[in-house]
Amino acid sequence: MLKNSYCPSISITTFGPALIAVVLFSVLFCTRQPDAAARITVDPQRNQTAVIFAVSGDAGDFNMDAVVMVDGKRLRQPFTDDQKDRQKKFADGYFATGRQYRLTFGGGSAGTVTLKKWSEGCNSVHAEVTPSTSAHLGGQVKALATSSDSMGKQAGARRAPTDTERAATMDLVKRIYTQHGTTASLYRSMKVTNLTATDLDGDGKYEIIGSFTLAAKNKFERDLFLIARPQDEGMRADFVKFQAYQPPAEGFLSGIDFVDQLDLDGDGVGEVFATQGGFDAYGYSIFKKVKGRWRLVYSGPGDAC
Repeated sequence: MLKNSYCPSISITTFGPALIAVVLFSVLFCTRQPDAAARITVDPQRNQTAVIFAVSGDAGDFNMDAVVMVDGKRLRQPFTDDQKDRQKKFADGYFATGRQYRLTFGGGSAGTVTLKKWSEGCNSVHAEVTPSTSAHLGGQVKALATSSDSMGKQAGARRAPTDTERAATMDLVKRIYTQHGTTASLYRSMKVTNLTATDLDGDGKYEIIGSFTLAAKNKFERDLFLIARPQDEGMRADFVKFQAYQPPAEGFLSGIDFVDQLDLDGDGVGEVFATQGGFDAYGYSIFKKVKGRWRLVYSGPGDAC
């Protein structure tokens, strides 16, 4: 399991621009160990080390990041931003030209990705890939890939929300923003970054995962990341991450956006993968449902420049 570290709360107005980048990257994406109840317990049949990748981009220009290694009962980083030798060794092996991985979408098999080449980023390595899939990837619609032979073997369950689901979700979103002091006039400038329907627990009822942003005239930001499930005729919030903050002058936002879901431990409920922005940086987070509550069980850097 990931080692403990302290993630301090630091005012970005205290430092100069160069130090801000370093501090915010370490604060936003420092490695944290979840409490004991939130630890992943992996099915013994899945006890071989597997790598999970995030696939994103647009037609003809897709790329892939290594997000996490599932090693027995541990979720661990494939490498850190300062391990240049380890990054190269990882890329030479896992990102070798022509290598293929299973693509998953909505928690199930959805084709393959083929490695074209890899390159160094600012503090990480990235691969260029060619997906072979019927899933309509591009922009905010992302997917996962895995080296595992056992994860995500079932049919995937992910689609655009129906009109009814969208309307019910937007009613819920408005209530959440109102509870956080957002006026009706300000709420009208709220934008939907992403809204996805996916069946996380295989019960045939689709949860809704969404990301929303709202910037006031003074550029004060209000971001929301939401996991909601159907209840009666509406939607009920299962997980709410609301952030209200003043972005730095450069405009970097720390919004959270859905990547995809995949059941890592075979308990029948998909873990939710997401990205989070930072000061010229982004990182990856994994959320798991533990005793009815969604909890952050893993966070790691994507890249920082």
